[in-house]
This record gives sequence, structure tokens and C-alpha cells, in this order.
Amino acid sequence: MTSGSTNHHEPSDKAPSQPHEWRLYEAIKALTSELSLELVLQKVADLSRDLAQASYSALGVLGSSGSLVQLLTSGISQHQRDRIGGLPEGSGMLGLLRTDGEPIRLTDIRLHPRSVGPPDHHPGMTSFLGVPIVYKGRVLGNLYLANKIGAIGFSQEDENLLTVFAAQSAVAIENARLFENESRRSTQLDVLNRAGRELSLIFELGELLRTVAEMLKEGFNYENVQIFWADQANNTLQLRALVGLMEDKVPLGGIRSMDQGISGWAAMHGQTVVANDVSKDPRYYSLVDGHAACSNVAVPVTVKEQVVAVINVEGTEPDAFDESDVKTLETLADQLAVAVENIQLHRQQRDQSRSLAVAEERDRIGRDLHDGVIQSIYAAGLTLEDIASRSDEEPEEVRPRIDSVVGDLNQSIADIRSYIMDLRPRELQGRRLDEALAALVQYLEDRSGVKVKIDVPVDMSVLSEQYAVNLWHIFQESFSNIEKYANAQTVTLSMSISDDTLTLDIADDGAGFDLETAELGRGYGLPNIKDRAERLGGMLLIESAVGQGTRLKVLVPMGYQATRP
Repeated sequence: MTSGSTNHHEPSDKAPSQPHEWRLYEAIKALTSELSLELVLQKVADLSRDLAQASYSALGVLGSSGSLVQLLTSGISQHQRDRIGGLPEGSGMLGLLRTDGEPIRLTDIRLHPRSVGPPDHHPGMTSFLGVPIVYKGRVLGNLYLANKIGAIGFSQEDENLLTVFAAQSAVAIENARLFENESRRSTQLDVLNRAGRELSLIFELGELLRTVAEMLKEGFNYENVQIFWADQANNTLQLRALVGLMEDKVPLGGIRSMDQGISGWAAMHGQTVVANDVSKDPRYYSLVDGHAACSNVAVPVTVKEQVVAVINVEGTEPDAFDESDVKTLETLADQLAVAVENIQLHRQQRDQSRSLAVAEERDRIGRDLHDGVIQSIYAAGLTLEDIASRSDEEPEEVRPRIDSVVGDLNQSIADIRSYIMDLRPRELQGRRLDEALAALVQYLEDRSGVKVKIDVPVDMSVLSEQYAVNLWHIFQESFSNIEKYANAQTVTLSMSISDDTLTLDIADDGAGFDLETAELGRGYGLPNIKDRAERLGGMLLIESAVGQGTRLKVLVPMGYQATRP
């Protein structure tokens, strides 16, 4: 509910010195000078009180279902308005005016059979004038005025004056709504265009869902945005993103059955649900006890004919969403579906690449074992057979030959152990990380002509196998990017350890790229570098701009126990 402030126009206790027609003209002029819907509505309440010389006035705004969705007041303080409480139920005179749609004028409202009396903390009322606000046959709201100043009741002239003013108010309200709707549509288009640019660049599901929720909150001022991930196999929804009123009250990760809530219904049936009065929708379910929305829209996100997520938006007022909201949310759901499918394809491609790399490594190991260890063992077996055949004829030669075979087998065991322990990049086999880095630098300088400056006051020999392997891949991927894309003249590489954090900085003075538009998942190898940093519990920071070079900064904590090599 929105309530208005007071005393924009204080009517005098004396009769107006200006003619009614002139005051009506001035009121209409003041009203039509505004385009903000909220300001127009408040001015209607204030100016009507001035025109009719009433102590109190109120503007009741009706929603699309005909129910009261807003009440703006004039003549009482904000403190009084807060004490009165929520929207009236409309069982008394206010409901009669909404039902009949005709002006009502009473000398004493308390004597009318439909009168139910004012709510607690409301000023006392006697004389009453009610006038509907109608635009092209549709009732937008009603004006309520009470306690005529300087007379026992409102006159027919007051009623005529307010009827004309109400007609002009209807035009002003509708114009303000059209202007607001156009502004909202422009904002919605901006958000959709931004989503089209940014969502395809995100390859982590949690970040993707959170970005969409934040776009909706920031772009449309939606009061509560939730995104649920759908598990069709287990018939459950998991809350994966939340921004708005309940952000600090509900933890992410909560799971509930699809049988609960409007969002669950949307997930099960694959259809958008619009509930502009959730009190009348038995499907509504609140995530927090004591928190109830008034409006709710739930839009399914479908990938390959299966609902994978639901965008759920709530409002604290009835009729908070219109057709443009629904179309925008459905369009954004389609964009989100494409981004989710991109993530799935990206993961499949990455897994396939890793599987291929594993297969190639297994093939290499198999060849090495076949060419070395297996042949050695086979030779040892032949020697033992020969010893067995000669043991009776030449017993004195058996012992030394057996000792020799045992030595060969021990060497084969050592070779096998070496193969097992050395499942690491070939470039690191038989040499330290600093030696492999020096060879890589020489390789880059020879092939591209770039000058590489190294500042590494770190003893790389103290780094564990996990750090050495992952740092090597970061060196390799970064230098490969520079060779392929940068067209740089100079590269600087520095590495230091401070406060138990290893910092690696690789910068070039090359072509650079636009971080906003570059499809990082389909080029530059940056996801691989990010993955290697995260394997060590760290992070990758990127600085780049077209024509200004690129800087990669990797921060990893020392002593991190990586779960993957």
C-alpha cells in the first residue's frame, strides 16, 4: 500500500475568494503538469480536497480485478496514516461507491445504513462526498471527501465540480500510466539487451542464476526475485538465487517438493503462472513464516523440452504485474535457457577434452611400458627358463645368474614406480619447474620474437607437486595465448609469496581485448587458467582493454590441499 503525505494544499476555513471555475482550471493545470504516476495520484487527492473545501480526502486506486490496491490520503499526517493501518476491506460506503459507480453525497455518513464507521485512529467523519474516476467506461478509482469546511454538508455545486475534476483526473492518471509503461518497456528492453550480451559469457551455473536475479531486481525494482533449480528426477526445487526483501532471511540451497508453491506448479506443468492476488490462489507458498506476498509470477526455464529452473518474482501489492512483465520474464527465461545449454555443452566439451587427454596419456604410458618394462620382464622370464634347464648340468652358474635376474626385476619394479609417480607433464619429467619455465620462455622468444622479463625471487623447488603441475599449465596456457593473440613486444612475469599467498603476475603490451564482449569460454584459454587457479583454492583476475595489453594475476593460498592434480 502507498499512502500520501499531507498538506500540499491547505483549504481555508473561509469561503474561497476565487470563482469555482477559476480554481478548477488551476487544479487541472497543476495536475496535468506532472508525468510521474505517484505524484499525479497524490495531487488528485490533495487538489480534490482543496476544490471541495473538505477537511479530509482520499483517492482509492482500483486494480484490474476491481479490488482496492492503493489508498492515498490528504488532510492527515503520516503518523496518523500509519496508525490507521492497511487498506480498508470495502464493506461500507467505500464498497457501495465501487459497486454503484455513481456519486454519493451525504450530510451525515454515520446515518447511512451501509456505514460501518471509521477504523481505529481515523478522524471522525460527518459529511461525505464520493465521486468515481472513470476513463472510457473503466473505473480507475474513487475520490472520497469528508467534513465540509464552513457548512454542514457538501453542495450540488461541490459534486458537479468534483465530477468534472474526476474526469480530468482520469485522463491525467491514464497519461501518467502510459508514460510510466513506456519507461518501463524501455528499461525492460535495456535489461534484455544486456542479458543477451552477458549471459553467454558466464560458464558457472551459480553465477549465471545470480546474475539474472540481480538484473531483474536492479532493472525493474522487483521486490523479491527467486530462481529455483528443478530436479525432475526427484520432483524437487532448490533455491539457487535470491535478491530482495527475503535476501537476509532465507539461506540458499534449501530444497522443497514441486508440490509446494506457485513456482512448483510452473515447474511441473511447464507453464507461466500469474497470480495478482495470492490470497485467492491456494497454490501460493511463502519461504518465510509471516511473510506473504500479494502478487506472484512464476516462469519456467525450459531446455530441450525439460524444465530446468523457475524464475519466481513476488510483489507486495496486488496487481503488481502486467502483460509486459510477463513477456519480459518469459524472454529472459528463454535467454537463460540458452545460457544453461551453453554451460552444459561447455562442460561436455571440457570433459571430452580431458577424456581425450587421459586416453592419449594412457596410450603413451602403454607404449613406454611395452617398450621398456614389459620387454625387460619378458627377458627376465626367458633367462629364468634357461637357468632352470641348465641347473642340473651347471649348478655352480645358477646362483650368480639368479642374482642378476633379481636385479633386473628390481630395476623393472623401480621403472614401474617411476611411471606411476611421474604422471605429470612431460616437460617436468626429469627437471625442476624453474628449468621448464626457462625452456618455455626461450621457446616463446624464439618463435614470436617477444622479449620476456622474469622476476621470480621464489625457490620453486620447495613447491609441492600439486603447485608445480598447475603453475606449469598456467605458464603454458598464458604464453600460448600471447603467441597466438597478443602480438606483443614485451612480456613480464613475476611471482612472489607474501602472507601465505602466492601471487603470479603475467602482463603483455599487446593487442588486448574487450572484457565486456569477448567470449572467454570459446577462446583465449582463460577458463583453463581459471580452473588451474581454483584447483589450488585460488582465483584469477583479468585486466585488459583493446590496444592496452593484458594482465593476468593469479592468487593462490600456500598450503592448500588440492583435490585434483
